[in-house]
Amino acid sequence: MSVMTLRTAEALAVPGGVRRCERCGCRLSRYNSARHCSACSRREWGESARLFSVPQHVWESEEVQRFLMERDFGTLCLLIRRLGSLRQEDMARLTGLSQPFLSMLEAGVRKLTNIDKIVRLLDGLEVPLQLTGPMLRASGETPPRCAGPDGLLVRGESSQSNRAK
Repeated sequence: MSVMTLRTAEALAVPGGVRRCERCGCRLSRYNSARHCSACSRREWGESARLFSVPQHVWESEEVQRFLMERDFGTLCLLIRRLGSLRQEDMARLTGLSQPFLSMLEAGVRKLTNIDKIVRLLDGLEVPLQLTGPMLRASGETPPRCAGPDGLLVRGESSQSNRAK
């Protein structure tokens, strides 16, 4: 056993030999040097994402609007970060995209072409609907296209029954 491993093992030693998560009380893995289990750590990470947001003045910038319309997401992210005083890690927490991916996107090494990732980026940044249009938003935000006069989807009607009306 190396000196480093021995020191880590000594630091984690607990009377009774079982360490527990300080939040939920579940048993911690012997490889987990943190004081929380991975589930509680993920929950904490998700809660901290709510502390960050893109300030409203960022969306009023003509440059931001131009890069959004051009779908230049790398330059857009860089500009949003600069105007909003956000770090790449903050952007990653907001959008669910990884920090290394955002770094490559801003550097122009990667392109954002997957529609699901585009929607995740725009939703996470809470881009105003008037700047994106309904096509680039999560499905729950737009009304159904085939809605009847009462707003409900028309289902199960054949073309013959539609002609008879």
